[in-house]
Amino acid sequence: MKTISADLSDPIKSFDDLYEHLCLLSDVAYLREQKIENYISEKVRVVGEIRRLADATTDPKVLTRYAELILNKAPHLPHDITEAENSLIRASDAHYVRADFLLMNLYINKYGYDFDPESYRDDVENHLNILIENTTTPYAAYYLASFYRIIENHSEAMKYLDVALAANLPEALAFKAHAHFKGDIEGIEKDGKKSYALYRKAYERCVALGEEALDKPHLKYEILYHLGCMYINGWGVVQNGHTGRCLVFKAAEKNDTAKKYCSQFLSMTNEEWYQRLQEDVKNLDIDSLFEGGSPALDFCKSNRNTNANANKQNSESADDAAQKPVVVIDEHDIFDPMAIFLDPNAKIEIREYNGEDEYDLRGKEDDIFKADRRSPKVRLDPLTKDKIDEIFKPLDQLVGLGHIKQEVRSIVNLVQLNRMRVTKGLPEIPVGMHMVFAGPPGTGKTTVARLIGDILWEIGYLDSGHVIDVSRHDIVGEYVGWTANMTSKALKAAKGGIFFLDEAYMLSNSESANDFGQEAIDTINKYMEDNRGDMLVIAAGYKDEMVNFMISNPGLKSRFKHELDFKPMDNEQLYAVYEQFCKQYELNLDEEATSLLHKVLHRAHRLGEFHKSNARGVRDMFERMLVKQAQRLAEGSFDLENADLQTIVKQDIYVPETINDGNVTFLSSKKDD
Repeated sequence: MKTISADLSDPIKSFDDLYEHLCLLSDVAYLREQKIENYISEKVRVVGEIRRLADATTDPKVLTRYAELILNKAPHLPHDITEAENSLIRASDAHYVRADFLLMNLYINKYGYDFDPESYRDDVENHLNILIENTTTPYAAYYLASFYRIIENHSEAMKYLDVALAANLPEALAFKAHAHFKGDIEGIEKDGKKSYALYRKAYERCVALGEEALDKPHLKYEILYHLGCMYINGWGVVQNGHTGRCLVFKAAEKNDTAKKYCSQFLSMTNEEWYQRLQEDVKNLDIDSLFEGGSPALDFCKSNRNTNANANKQNSESADDAAQKPVVVIDEHDIFDPMAIFLDPNAKIEIREYNGEDEYDLRGKEDDIFKADRRSPKVRLDPLTKDKIDEIFKPLDQLVGLGHIKQEVRSIVNLVQLNRMRVTKGLPEIPVGMHMVFAGPPGTGKTTVARLIGDILWEIGYLDSGHVIDVSRHDIVGEYVGWTANMTSKALKAAKGGIFFLDEAYMLSNSESANDFGQEAIDTINKYMEDNRGDMLVIAAGYKDEMVNFMISNPGLKSRFKHELDFKPMDNEQLYAVYEQFCKQYELNLDEEATSLLHKVLHRAHRLGEFHKSNARGVRDMFERMLVKQAQRLAEGSFDLENADLQTIVKQDIYVPETINDGNVTFLSSKKDD
């Protein structure tokens, strides 16, 4: 890869290139394309280059842009408010009026950095006077109008806005368009048509002047976002869902709000439709889009009319229909998160159809299947044996599971072999990764699934390695369509990680004709086939019951290549688990307590008490032991030493059944429960 470094000879382009590169470091495809293996060190290097450029340059635009990213808490950059303030002061000293505007906003605490406006009253007055002295400059007038709008002095805002509008300033045109959109300034009525006309004019001015001449970064893309939302909702313009989404999709290249729209909604829609939209945007010349033509801007008139629109138009007379522009809304409009759009800065909502005549609104933060995603690790070459051993340490430290550990190592070896083949120019061999975990509860199935996620993330096979843990009640509903929808959501949430289906056999056990478990199985089976390599599915449950699950769909057997058998723990393994709990909480069993615990666990195992609970049963015994220790200590002195708190004696051991220990008989502790 060509190293991108700070270039003082062209600071603006250098800054934009560095920040774009920094943002792309979260894209796994970009990392692979650029052959960046250690993205963390590259991120640190690029942040250092950006800071070096901001420190060395005298270009006020670069200084202001750098500060503005910090003020807005942009991702990837350290949010050093002192550094931002100093950069803006340097830009203000260079007579760059946008810096004065941002400093005033900072000092009145618009950005939420705990500035006390009273303490900075003189500073605000000073920068305000600088702008007033430069009102012959259109940008100074525009920033005065913006500031007075913020502090709700509407008469002053209108006075200075007129000066900026007289100069046809794109920022001022967009300002007034936004005011017409919201209707929040006295003297500017809420009017969709005027808002739309001004946004279009502002966009045309952006194209005519060129982005490098604009004072506000990426203004053109912000305008595209607002125009797109207006088309989607038919506010001020003929409604056209597809056109609106194309504009928002294009705006997402450099507008953060549009990016959120695309990531939260568009990527979750029908994939074929989403791909079609991408192609439409790719072939669209946005800059010439607004030069004349119908306000409907119909890109795809021929095949995207909904039945609703067709019926509506058929009911109109031929003359009426001929006089009206064609309205094109595809079938996905009912799911549009901006359909309740009133404010371009409003929180995005995702609409979910509930199968009747109404729609449930689910906020974008209300995500049922949440996961802590990690940035991908890009591994261009096979890892060394020492590195693999280090990655496997957490799994190796688990009690027992020798055959499970060996199976996981074999799977990792296959991945490593494939990577070696690729580096030698040989074709990659398809490797089936989906697994069945068969065994009773408490044998470590969920723990092993999480560790497998960590391992496959570390070696670069999975992008995130997170685990989405679901069971029947999470994905099966009572209505047609609900189950497939919820199952798809869970599977999509698991992309880049592991979809862990606990008690999978419960999906295939019902004999009711109205049960939708089979619908979930079929959805999972199809998703596994369509998304090979993007995720790992692990189905877990009792060994005998999992047979029914595997035969519930003809395709499942061929999808799950690995069946890992989790056997019940023997008494020595149960003791080792107990010992780990004690070590974790710094507790020490004395000799007599250790001897009694061995007897209790041996007897309980022989009687089959742990065959269905295993490590969970041991944890239950351990917690009951803590209760007995607390009772013993409470009956004694309150002047306790560390050794008293850390020592477990014979009478603290929880005894589920009567145990004879030489001359002493320990009665069951169950009466204490």
